[in-house]
Amino acid sequence: MKAHLYCLILLCLFTKATRAQIGFGGTPHPSAAIDVPSTTKAAYLPRMSSAQRIAIVNPQVGAIVFDLDKTTLYLYDGQNWLPMATTSANALAPVSRTASDGMSGDGMGVLGDSFGQSVSIWGDYALIGAPQDVVNGQLSQGSAYVFVRIGRAWTQQAKLLASDGSGGNAFGSSVSLSGDYAFIGTGVNSAYVFFRNGTAWNQQQKLTSSANSGFGQSVSISGDYALVGAFYETVGENSHQGSAYIFMRSGTTWTQQAKLVSNDGYIDDAFGSRVALSGDYALIGAPQNDANSATNTNQGAAYVFSRNVFVGSGNTWSQQAKLTASEGSPNDQFGWGVALSGSYAVVGSVFNDLGANTDQGAAYVFSRSGTSWTQLVKLTAFDGSTDDHFGGSVSIGGDYIIVGATGADGDGYINQGACYVYQRSGINWVQVRRVDDNSPPNTRNGSSVGMSNGTFVIGGPGFQLGKGKVSFGVVE
Repeated sequence: MKAHLYCLILLCLFTKATRAQIGFGGTPHPSAAIDVPSTTKAAYLPRMSSAQRIAIVNPQVGAIVFDLDKTTLYLYDGQNWLPMATTSANALAPVSRTASDGMSGDGMGVLGDSFGQSVSIWGDYALIGAPQDVVNGQLSQGSAYVFVRIGRAWTQQAKLLASDGSGGNAFGSSVSLSGDYAFIGTGVNSAYVFFRNGTAWNQQQKLTSSANSGFGQSVSISGDYALVGAFYETVGENSHQGSAYIFMRSGTTWTQQAKLVSNDGYIDDAFGSRVALSGDYALIGAPQNDANSATNTNQGAAYVFSRNVFVGSGNTWSQQAKLTASEGSPNDQFGWGVALSGSYAVVGSVFNDLGANTDQGAAYVFSRSGTSWTQLVKLTAFDGSTDDHFGGSVSIGGDYIIVGATGADGDGYINQGACYVYQRSGINWVQVRRVDDNSPPNTRNGSSVGMSNGTFVIGGPGFQLGKGKVSFGVVE
């Protein structure tokens, strides 16, 4: 009897296999590979922990499991495990991209490129720096990649190189986008402007400054104006006080309009380490400034400059405010990250201590009323820990702020990195999301961030031993 039953089962399986269909409890629908009709029973997919899911060897596209730790279904898309079911739009996972996507330029994202060390986003375009990229055998010549969003997908459109690039230039150390213009800084006192015509990006001009000033390691562009930090520049007798330069475009030519220095600058302030530009306002970080007290070594500050546009003013720029943390302490390095949009400024304080958590980090939001700037709120991560370095990168776009925490651990992985998104509610900013993924240790997601009207990009330059990656996502 058992032998007959065994043969019957084999016959059934063979019959189903020849039709490439399996039906339980009835004949399968012609369009179905597997059809399980039921009104009283459930179907169960493989169930496992996050660690077990991540440990699956060579998963194939379309693999599906239920993650017991995340309490949701995950789908493997060929590169990443993506959550299929979420409790809200804010839980949607970002999509990762590397320099090899799109096969533009050499299409060779390799170990050590540091792709994602710098990022910027403007509408449907994103600019990604890879300052350690090897170009034609030249070590660390550097490059930058343009990605464009078509529908819901981000694809690589172009790879940008300096026309006179050479080894050690670190082109892509800093990047910024505004409209059809891309602004890319280097590690050797220069910055380059590119202009988009259709799908082509062409170099328009190279901007330079004096040697050994750090010019180009931070850049920002807004409309017809560009801002370049020179954090290492000596000002008067003050070595490494730092400065910043404003350039203005007329036609296809960019001309220096102003040199900005703080009115209370001192030795080693590193003014210009980070810069942001929005309309007629510039925000410049000086993370090693002593914040009005000799005892507050490296507490840090950020300076707001405004452009005087009245007739006869000559479009001059003048310091409007010095921003400091209301409860700052020595070595907080307030000003490590800066962002500016309209009447709001965001300043990161990457080594800020919170309770027993050394160097957890924080970020501060300021608002402008007339010519006055007021601290609104101090942002911290709800699950922050020691050495998270929250605030090392910040960006603001519309009603959203994103803050990077490169040292945050996730999924048991040290220095995986994470980012936190905040939404404006009146005068308050409320955390609405933590963004992380299943990146390996030392990916350092959040080393750079960009936000544009609810769409964000996150750089993880440590991914795969420095090959680097970026992640695109939407808040809602």
